[in-house]
Amino acid sequence: MNRLEELVGKAHELKSKGLSTYEIAEELGVQPDTVVWLLLRGKEKIGKPAPHDVFVDWNHVGSSVRRLSLAGWALADLVHERVEKGECDEPEVVAGIGGSGVLLAYIVAEELGKPFSAIKVYGGSDESKQPGVINPSFCDPKNRKVLIVDTVAGGGAAVRFAIKILDESGAKSTAVAVLVNKTGKDKVEGIPLLSLLELLPVT
Repeated sequence: MNRLEELVGKAHELKSKGLSTYEIAEELGVQPDTVVWLLLRGKEKIGKPAPHDVFVDWNHVGSSVRRLSLAGWALADLVHERVEKGECDEPEVVAGIGGSGVLLAYIVAEELGKPFSAIKVYGGSDESKQPGVINPSFCDPKNRKVLIVDTVAGGGAAVRFAIKILDESGAKSTAVAVLVNKTGKDKVEGIPLLSLLELLPVT
């Protein structure tokens, strides 16, 4: 089985568990239109070519506590460097997005010596609905400067929702730190986007 077939299989498996297109996109680190294409692949309905996207398989990092810790330490080091250069404010809280972002954020928070917060992003296209919540089991970021952490910045929707959630809670987002940036941008909603790796299409 090739890697694309594995990705198609993962998309179908997540769909069968009841995840929405947006949730599958966040879980796989791809754009929502890529998820639609993956779910339709091999069916007669697919009459269009694959969307331009890059799948980032970071399983070899995420499946090892040591490697995940090293990645978190490297990300914390990058944030520390950017703060020292004055490119972003010193965070008072580190907040992780979703599942894998939360694990990475915990390591970054520990390395920076900051309190930890977690954000659950619901996503979707209906702007009238609540975009997500701040987990009440961890630090309340209200009236504090917050560093947002995630694994992959793809279409940027999860990060935009996280910024909105924090803004509505009275917190101030100072920067977003990710392992991989696929957006081709260095800011999201005017907030600095820091990454260890940047994927840029050369077209």
